[in-house]
Order: sequence, then structure tokens, then C-alpha cells
Amino acid sequence: MGDIVNYIKRHEEGIEVNTENGSKILNTSLKKYINKLCMKNLSTYDGRREALSMLLGENNNIPIYVDKEIILYPVKSIRVYNTVFVNFNEVLSVKMVGIGYTKFIFTNLSEVKLEVSIHKVRKQHARIQKILEYLSD
Repeated sequence: MGDIVNYIKRHEEGIEVNTENGSKILNTSLKKYINKLCMKNLSTYDGRREALSMLLGENNNIPIYVDKEIILYPVKSIRVYNTVFVNFNEVLSVKMVGIGYTKFIFTNLSEVKLEVSIHKVRKQHARIQKILEYLSD
């Protein structure tokens, strides 16, 4: 888990973790992997999700603040098979590339096109800004 995560998504053999050094397939579930990341900071996926849900006053598609380097947000509900969790801190830019599709360019200049509207991505980024403002107080 030492590489900086760009995004995480489900794969037929478990999950695909895309990092600064490419992709790797891990035989685990999305929630278990994110939970393992959270446990390094003495918390759980559910604990982080509940706290941020209260802070944001929202219940759906809540970002997960793992640590200062990893702030993951889902493009769809975690219950949807083809959801992707994107690491906000590694997103260099986003661009609409069709109705309901957004291209993400990461800090290592790798790219991925995901089935999510640019509006939804901007909403997630605004939520994360609110979290970061809360943490800086």
C-alpha cells in the first residue's frame, strides 16, 4: 500500500488500485481495502463515513478522509458495482468529455474516463473543500 493512490475500483478478481506507478489487482473488496487504509489512522470506513455525513449534513456518496494524502470520493454509491473511488489530492484536472462522462487527469499525468457527470464531480470537490476548511480551523 505504499504508493500514492489515484483511484480504486472493483475488478472481476477483486479490486484495481491505480497508483502513481500503474495499476495492480488485489484480491479484496473495495470496502475492506478502504477500511484497511483508515485503520492505519485508528479509524474505520464506517466511522469516517458517519462523522463526515454528520459534518456535511448529507447521507449519500460521502467522501472518506483517510489522511492528509488520501481523500477518497465515490463517483457512485459504494453499492453500485462500477463505482470508482477517486483520490481528490491526486486529481490535477477534470474535463467533461461527453454527457455523463468526465476525464480525470492525475498529478502523474495519467488519465481515466469515468461515467460520472462533471456536475457530480464538482459537487464532491466542494464537499471536500468544506472538510478541509473544517480541519484547518
